[in-house]
Amino acid sequence: MKIKTALILCAGFGKRLNPLTLKTPKPLLKLKNITMLENCINLIINLGIEKIYLNTFHLGGQIFDFIKSK
Repeated sequence: MKIKTALILCAGFGKRLNPLTLKTPKPLLKLKNITMLENCINLIINLGIEKIYLNTFHLGGQIFDFIKSK
C-alpha cells in the first residue's frame, strides 16, 4: 500500500521559540536559508506523496501567503 496523502501540522503557537514566533509562525522560521515548512514539503515530495494538507491556526494567513507564493 502506497501512502498518497500527508498532513503537516502548522497550527501551534510555538511558545518555546518566543520571541521569534510572535510575528512569524514556527513553520516559516528558516534553518540554513530554507523554511521548516518548505523543508518538510520537499521531503514529502521526494517520498512520492501526491497530496499535502496543512493544518494552520496561529498566523495561518502568513502560511497561506507563503504557499500561494510558491
